[in-house]
Amino acid sequence: MMTRIGKKALATGATLLATAGLATVTAPTAHAAGSYNIKIEKLTEGYIADFCLLTTTSGNADAACSGNKGSIGSFRLGTVHNPGDRVWLDINVVAATDRKGIDLQAKHYIRVRGSFLALEVCGWKSEASFKAGNDGLSLHGNTGICSW
Repeated sequence: MMTRIGKKALATGATLLATAGLATVTAPTAHAAGSYNIKIEKLTEGYIADFCLLTTTSGNADAACSGNKGSIGSFRLGTVHNPGDRVWLDINVVAATDRKGIDLQAKHYIRVRGSFLALEVCGWKSEASFKAGNDGLSLHGNTGICSW
């Protein structure tokens, strides 16, 4: 049977053992979660969708969602993230097929266009990379090279 020991109790026990000359035990180091932030540009109307940013760390419980977006515009999302996490975007389209699990592949600037029938999603490392004229990566849909 395993008993849960708090960090303070573990550190106190380690100090007592070290003082007695028996052994040195160190408390486990906790890794603080960072954040993963993106900017999404919704380039077309004709559909309403809720955009949700998820990571392995956030799961569904701490996913960052935009609420229903129907008009053209931009918005930012951010959620908890640890190094090595998988990062993805779910696009929940009202009265149409949702697009789940779009792997962002380390992209932070996302452009979405299309209709409720067919969405195209492209990603760039950053907005500055897009503005510099670099091609983006097709993340979803049949976009080929993303240069728009």
